[in-house]
Amino acid sequence: MLIGLMAAVIPLAIHLLYRSQTRPIPFSNLDFLRQLHHSRMRRVRLRQWLVLLLRTLIIALLVLAFSRPAQQTGESGWWGRAAPTAAAVLIDQSYSTTYRRPEGRLFDQLQQQAGSLANLFDGRDEVSVIPFARRAQVLERPVDSDHLKTQLKELLPKEESTDIAQALEAAAQYLAQAQLPRREVYLFTDLARSNWEAVELENWPGDTTVYLCSADTSARANVHVEAVRIASWMATAGARLELQVVLNNSAAYPVEGVGVDLYLDGERVRHQTVDLRAGDQRRLEFVVTPRQPGRASGYIEIEDDHLPLDNRRYFALQLPERIRLAVLGHRPSDTYYVRRALSAVAAADPALELRSGFIDELATPLTDVDVLVLCNVQRLDPQQTRQVQDFVAAGGGLILFPAAQADLPYYNRDLLPGLVEARLKGVFQPPQQDSFGTLDQTRPHHPLFADLLPEKAEDRPRFFSAFELAPVEGLQPLIYFTDGRIALASGWRGQGRAVLFAVPLDLEWNDLPLKGAFLPLLHRLVRYLALPPDHRTEYLVGQTVRHYLPDVPVRSHVQAESPSGQRFHLEAELVGGRHFWKIPQVEESGLWRLWHEDKLVDLFPVNVDTQESDLALVERERLLLLFGAEGTHFVMPGDDLRQQVMSNRYGRELWREFILLALVLLMLELWVARAPGERKVASVHSP
Repeated sequence: MLIGLMAAVIPLAIHLLYRSQTRPIPFSNLDFLRQLHHSRMRRVRLRQWLVLLLRTLIIALLVLAFSRPAQQTGESGWWGRAAPTAAAVLIDQSYSTTYRRPEGRLFDQLQQQAGSLANLFDGRDEVSVIPFARRAQVLERPVDSDHLKTQLKELLPKEESTDIAQALEAAAQYLAQAQLPRREVYLFTDLARSNWEAVELENWPGDTTVYLCSADTSARANVHVEAVRIASWMATAGARLELQVVLNNSAAYPVEGVGVDLYLDGERVRHQTVDLRAGDQRRLEFVVTPRQPGRASGYIEIEDDHLPLDNRRYFALQLPERIRLAVLGHRPSDTYYVRRALSAVAAADPALELRSGFIDELATPLTDVDVLVLCNVQRLDPQQTRQVQDFVAAGGGLILFPAAQADLPYYNRDLLPGLVEARLKGVFQPPQQDSFGTLDQTRPHHPLFADLLPEKAEDRPRFFSAFELAPVEGLQPLIYFTDGRIALASGWRGQGRAVLFAVPLDLEWNDLPLKGAFLPLLHRLVRYLALPPDHRTEYLVGQTVRHYLPDVPVRSHVQAESPSGQRFHLEAELVGGRHFWKIPQVEESGLWRLWHEDKLVDLFPVNVDTQESDLALVERERLLLLFGAEGTHFVMPGDDLRQQVMSNRYGRELWREFILLALVLLMLELWVARAPGERKVASVHSP
């Protein structure tokens, strides 16, 4: 309306001024002088009014320009205020945002981008900052722009991976609770594609405007250590130990001369140089000889690059000085296959000390045995039963093969309740004659069976009959038959563990003792039961750790020490009848230590999740499909986030046009206000 008024008044005033200056003057004597005087006065007054009008309009235009007017097509019209806004500001803290560019870390650039939001909101709006990595945290709602800036500045990147689905779910819940007419989500992330494919926005509020802000959209190269695996189950001091290392190159170009170092107990013991093709995964093998028994730890490290956190991967292992093993049965034939297999293993594993005998040895306490193998047990007398149960409760390991003629009521009533949470229901056979069952490789199974089950059908163990194991709460199945029945299970008794087979050592029931998997399976079971239960457990940053310490009393003072040296007290938590020492969240990668009365009682590795090391960008089409093309806006590096938000809220801003118009009027005002020139008048003679 103001522009239309100026468009009508200014030309009219200029026209009148021009007419007043060019109007003919009559050539009479006295009348001429009088009219000349009045004409000059009218021109002066008209010019003054026009100058006043122009200056007023210039001031009005400047005031309007500083108020940032916009052309708005919504309910508010041209000059209305935006509706109250509920805004969720999500900031990615995952370790991929620590990727280093020449201008700095991506996280620092995202943080700087987010700082431009501080002046976008007023007292009617509700804003919440939601930093996220493996978990999302809704921070206290800021009370003003300064508080918002402080919250953003205090954020730091973490060593965790990204769970984008959980972060978006937290934002959706917050927006639903806010119940304001306008909803906005600001997602500051590196747009790495990690776990974006698994995101499903089932509860996403409609009509939500999403701003996807990234500090860098160029290709990012990265070489990282994918995994470190201890290949041998015979880790012993003084013996060769094989480590398998997996390296990944996610770059679109080859990388040559990557140095790979192996550190064991703080000392570099091996070095290799490797070339990696574009997108290549390379497996390396290192062979070392640990010197001392007990806990050993180390890491694999590659040369520094743009993302340092995934260049090192930690490991820890337990090196037993000796494992005392007793194999007992009713008759020598009961222990024949186990003795043959474990004797062959003991020849290569210097830690094993094997002896065999008869069930009658259970009349005395088993004080010099770490692992007990009972073969084809039919029934034990009450004293033998109590000795076996006490042995396991005190921390021993038990492998139990029931006999073909096992006394099932005795097993279910007396023996198994003190060892494993299971019942023997009876014998089952395949429905067709001459058919057999096998171990199921497709169902989840224990790491004991990793790389153990052969691929060829003729090499797999065949099971013609088996006992049906009915699980009770607390039983841990280790592997299943192909028909879904439990083939092998374990359970806890006090501080020790017991493993129960569903088959006897009888060739009429199965041919497991004749297969190649029998020997390594027995060896792994012995090591599994003799070593601490968590000795092969690897944790990821951000996870909750529950560690079992069988030799530490529940009411003891136990401390956890992080890789950076910080210590804090732990509390025991009862899970499944056992007490675990709980660390709510491990926030650093490296070697963590547990101390009891200033004595090191455990050590375990924590590594970063390598799914975050894939730095390829998520496809734009995927993001548009998730959030909707109409309400999704991409804010690229160098874009003015504030201008884009204001344009979407209010429409096209007009302050530039108002400034330009004010300048035009200023030039016009200077022309109108100039001093009038003297006009020469021809002399007139009176008649």
